[in-house]
Amino acid sequence: MDASAETLIDLDAVKGNVAALRRHVGGAAVMAVVKSDGYGHGMIPAARAAVAGGASWLGVVTVAEALALRGAGVSAPVLCLMGVPGSAHEEAVRQGVDLPPERRGWSGRSPRPRGRRGVRPACT
Repeated sequence: MDASAETLIDLDAVKGNVAALRRHVGGAAVMAVVKSDGYGHGMIPAARAAVAGGASWLGVVTVAEALALRGAGVSAPVLCLMGVPGSAHEEAVRQGVDLPPERRGWSGRSPRPRGRRGVRPACT
């Protein structure tokens, strides 16, 4: 008999777990890492549940994941944990995504959209 695997995610539990963590750490900021499609839970729903539970930051691995959060209307601060040369860094900065410290092979300065006054440099 063939059976397909199924995972049911309780987003209220995600929200509740983040809220419990917030209570435990007092005034410290909490980052919910939602990389890799929220570890299979669905990045966007997991991010929204975590923010609703009190996460003050969201963490992702790639610029593409960060931009997907922004594209879905998620406005919480986002830290991209790994910068890959050639990624859409300027767009990430425009969208308010914080990038990791520069690595060998990068240009030697934080990306800043060219010709855009008032746009903050990337926090690294």
